[in-house]
Amino acid sequence: MKKQDRNNTFDLTALRKVFRFLGPYKKKFYAGMGLVILLSVVTSARPILVQKAIDDAILLSDYRLLLNFSVGILLLMIAESIGQYFYTYLANFLGQNIIKDIRASLYKQLMSFRLSFYDRTPVGNLVTRSISDIEVISEIFSEGLLVIIGDLLKVAAMLFAMFYFIDYRLVLISLSVLPLLYIATRWFQKNIKISFQQVRNEVANLNAFVQERLTGMSIVQIFGREKEEYEKFKRINARHRDANIKGIWYFSIFLPLLELLSAVSIALVVSVGSWWAVSGMDVSLGELTSLIMFINMIFRPLRQLADRVNSLQMGIVASSRVFNLLDDQHEPEKEQGKVMPPIKGHIVFDKVTFGYKPNEWVLKDLSFEIPSGTSLAIVGATGAGKSTIIQLLSRFYEQQSGRIYIDGIDISTVSLSSLRSQMAVVLQDVFLFSDTILKNITLGQQYAQKEVEEAARQIGILSFIESLPGGWNYNVRERGATLSTGQRQLIAFLRAYLARPAIFILDEATSSIDSQTELLVQGAIEKITQGRTSIIIAHRLSTIQHANNILVLKKGKIVEMGTHQQLMKNNGYYSKLYEIQFAHIAD
Repeated sequence: MKKQDRNNTFDLTALRKVFRFLGPYKKKFYAGMGLVILLSVVTSARPILVQKAIDDAILLSDYRLLLNFSVGILLLMIAESIGQYFYTYLANFLGQNIIKDIRASLYKQLMSFRLSFYDRTPVGNLVTRSISDIEVISEIFSEGLLVIIGDLLKVAAMLFAMFYFIDYRLVLISLSVLPLLYIATRWFQKNIKISFQQVRNEVANLNAFVQERLTGMSIVQIFGREKEEYEKFKRINARHRDANIKGIWYFSIFLPLLELLSAVSIALVVSVGSWWAVSGMDVSLGELTSLIMFINMIFRPLRQLADRVNSLQMGIVASSRVFNLLDDQHEPEKEQGKVMPPIKGHIVFDKVTFGYKPNEWVLKDLSFEIPSGTSLAIVGATGAGKSTIIQLLSRFYEQQSGRIYIDGIDISTVSLSSLRSQMAVVLQDVFLFSDTILKNITLGQQYAQKEVEEAARQIGILSFIESLPGGWNYNVRERGATLSTGQRQLIAFLRAYLARPAIFILDEATSSIDSQTELLVQGAIEKITQGRTSIIIAHRLSTIQHANNILVLKKGKIVEMGTHQQLMKNNGYYSKLYEIQFAHIAD
């Protein structure tokens, strides 16, 4: 944490950014402020009416006047209750609408980031900021800022009334504890901010850990790491507990101190006021009573200040975390650029160099060409750079040097949507949403069901889908957990085929699939690649023998290129990979 962050009680920069989202709701905000002012006046009038009732009605036995004062006090309390109702509604209305808008802006920002951002950012942290942190921001309005402003206005109105209607000397005596109160409040605000920053950080760490372990639970269980992972969780959970307890400790000191200062103030007023009254000074019973009421009413919001500051501070800390993400300077995906014309599919990589980290090149001066309507298989050992070629062609990443052309057009000059809409990519780890088969295939596109069924029939997987429980309405669960690797890839093939892409890219699944699904996969590949430019990242060399060309990568460089027959005759790197794979199968 930066030093200046520790010294600032409130992060005003974050607060100003939250208020940028207030624009559409300014009228309601001003209405809320108007209610706050009205409530402060109404609240301050009550002790004065009590004072007048005692001095002018009770002590003079004027019961008619006492009745009038009683009705007036009752009407004031009713007005205060009605005003409080509308104020509470407006404050929560503002909070909920503003967090809705902030959450939408954050989600839009997350959608615009390149994949490199997600490579370095734990998903659990993003979930915390997108959901729980944003939810806490609403408390800036519903429980924090507006309430604090209201309490301060009430205190100001009551101080004015006290000095105007009560002997100023008694008022000054009652307020003599305020310097101590100010010191205690500043100490509390400073320390509670640091405490809440620690709490929010530990919440994010806890979410990130749980999300990651639940996602990778199969690995945890396969390697028998349950005990070790549980111990890690207990340590993180304990840090979260300790951060919360530290905040509670500050409250446990501050709240009793407020009670003590309030009691001291009342004791001073009662003792000094009584002594003055006995001494014949002009101090009435009504003045003493109203002053004690004022002290209680002033200290009540001050007692609640701990909770108000708590809510405001938590909201500001959460907003700082959210706006750090909203203001992230990570390079977004740029939608600017000319529209890519209809693609024929002639692809050229011209001296392309790329690394995920500076000076750690995955591809170095890579150049090759794929004629329109032909297929290219890319093979190589793990880490050779095969999948990186797909990432660059799809513009999930930008190369450090060199150019990539499609039909003679530099793809960095065209808009992403016009480029990607003419490409279909099937990755080896197919992601399916927790939804029906049909919705996972259409992804919100307006396809008629008959059109989808005909496409499934054409690539030979209609019977597979109809054999599932519920057919097209079969729910695949999160990440497609209820389907095998091969079945998920079949769904992805249909998704790609429906898009009628000019360029088809397949990153083969590395895991083995059963022979029946293998036949369906091969049939789907043959149908989809027919007549269109295709790139296949091959992990099983038996599946690419009919490719028009095979590109062999080794440590980010092309070592061989040709047909299967040509490469086998060369007896080079490809031939060795082929022999190793088939020798393993034979064993």
